[in-house]
Amino acid sequence: MIAYRKATTDDIDALLKLRIDFLRDAKNIQNEGEEAILIQANKNFLSQSLADGSFIQWLAMDGAEIVGSSSVSLYVLPPNAMRLSGKVAYIGNMFTYPAHRKQGIATKLFALAVDSAKAAGCGEVCLDATEMGRPIYEKYGFQKSEDAMHYCI
Repeated sequence: MIAYRKATTDDIDALLKLRIDFLRDAKNIQNEGEEAILIQANKNFLSQSLADGSFIQWLAMDGAEIVGSSSVSLYVLPPNAMRLSGKVAYIGNMFTYPAHRKQGIATKLFALAVDSAKAAGCGEVCLDATEMGRPIYEKYGFQKSEDAMHYCI
């Protein structure tokens, strides 16, 4: 039976492995040198953001084994009509290991992430969708946006 819980700073080593597995699955790691840099950068990020509450990571557990995750990054922008509080959530790291896919785990993890954003008072929730994840997000009423742009420095 799958159990769900929030990650803590005690989970950082397991979260680093999970993050690298996620990035490998998404083909976002080019080589071992890049992987080592990403591990250190993520360790620094997790140490600070899990402790200060600006990052929430949900874990799907099969016994002591992590089989999936979702995360919520919380941040504040100047208020507008859509988000009077200025609070925004970004849902990311939606990942389930292949052997555990198609069992409703991602749907449950996504619901926990959305509920976390609501509980934090966010007026807007953003995410980047893969083709695999899009049906889950659309069930919740998320709509594809054509107006987002990105600039990498």
